[in-house]
Amino acid sequence: MKRLLTVLAILLAFTVGASAQVSTPFSLYAGGALSIPQSPDGFKDGFKTGYHGMLGLGFNVAPSMQLIAKAELHSFKVDFTEDMAGYSGGTNKMWMFGGDVKFSPSIPAMPVKAYALGGLGVANIKQSEFEGPASLSLSILNEMVSEDITKMYWNVGAGVELPTGPKLSLFAQARYVQIQTENEASSFIPITLGFKFF
Repeated sequence: MKRLLTVLAILLAFTVGASAQVSTPFSLYAGGALSIPQSPDGFKDGFKTGYHGMLGLGFNVAPSMQLIAKAELHSFKVDFTEDMAGYSGGTNKMWMFGGDVKFSPSIPAMPVKAYALGGLGVANIKQSEFEGPASLSLSILNEMVSEDITKMYWNVGAGVELPTGPKLSLFAQARYVQIQTENEASSFIPITLGFKFF
């Protein structure tokens, strides 16, 4: 009986060791942090630095390359001036669905792994109505709120990963995002901190 248990323990140890060395063909990403408006001036000056959250699913297509399908939500609040005290709302929310190509060059003996990425997708932009004392100003503000729009976007960026375990890494990245809105493109810089699983 002892011999059988010993053999089973050895087989289990080999199985666990072998499975730990098998490369997982996909990765899960979860993160968020700041979104900084850049252009046009009405977006840059009229809205505060926002925040965002993102989820992604990466598929390995080469030793140093992944394709990542992702969903993001960015939220920007209006930067009300002193003469607009008492007003609220007007929050700009952007749902973004797209894909990135991520390239991570292999650099031996580096404690962190640097990467570059780029991709495109679609962004749905919705602004909430303004709230506050009934006035002509409130009516004008709400007339300026546009209907939901869906436009193409593209992004480029770079980041670093810090492994913290066999299947877990921390990552930090910054991107430049441009949405092809009418008249003038809208752009912002998301700075994301998060976790990569597998």
